[in-house]
Amino acid sequence: MARFGPPADRAQDDAGSLARQTAWNEALTRGTVPAFVKERLAETMTGKRPWVTTASPAGLLAQRSHGIRPLGLVSGNCWFQFGYSWTRGHYEGWHTALDRLRLEAGLMGANAVVDVTLRVRRMPGTENEGHMDYGAMGTAVRVDGLRESANPALATVSALEFARLLESGIVPVGLAIGAHYDWFVATGYQTANTASFWNQEIAPLSSFLTRVRRQALQELRDDGVRLGSGVLAHTQHTELYRVEPDENNPYPRFLARYIALGTAILHDSRSQRPFGVRPVMSVRNPRLLAATDTVREVL
Repeated sequence: MARFGPPADRAQDDAGSLARQTAWNEALTRGTVPAFVKERLAETMTGKRPWVTTASPAGLLAQRSHGIRPLGLVSGNCWFQFGYSWTRGHYEGWHTALDRLRLEAGLMGANAVVDVTLRVRRMPGTENEGHMDYGAMGTAVRVDGLRESANPALATVSALEFARLLESGIVPVGLAIGAHYDWFVATGYQTANTASFWNQEIAPLSSFLTRVRRQALQELRDDGVRLGSGVLAHTQHTELYRVEPDENNPYPRFLARYIALGTAILHDSRSQRPFGVRPVMSVRNPRLLAATDTVREVL
């Protein structure tokens, strides 16, 4: 893009950008954020600056009734290069971004971050290169009844759902992530099937993707065990790339990526549920109606 303004102003802008970049590099080396970021977070927490939230107006009203105060939007990102393992690199890149999001939330005085979303992107033309930009974003909140902590809990659920979980004795403690990459080399017969006129399943690819998905879900379980006793509200994402043959590979190859993430939880079995649980049977099913002579209560 063309730049406008006197040369002196442009030089001043360049110097300011360089100074901010230098401050960021030094801060990340120390595992913190620059002074100007700390100032922005402190002013947002105290109301001197406007704050942003991912909640809807109705959600904000419900949060207030549950003792939840939104503090502002927090984020973290990391440009990460894979080395010996794409799968391990993916895991480490995301957790680095989450650690930086958690740091911002802690500086704002939050004891939880809700509505956490993750996104990943590449530079154009680098679909199969070993580096990506990992980003995490969520709303930092203070929840009444949840102890203060320098390590705020992260959750993919909304603030209201977070409060309802606490009421039920379920404590969100962090995000669990499972990711797995793998390659599949197609033979000549399998390649012919992908170009067939007939509607049919490509069984080798189905089996390949199933294997990748199961491995990612197992890693999600392992991560959940490390953080808590279970994982809820997890989302899944899958991608499949086809790499055409070259002089070193006579057959096409397929690269699959499967990612699963969710909120790790701990359950306090001593807590009392604020509501009762009773079995329900639908009266709209004629087979059930014919099989019983009594009318069941429907909740």
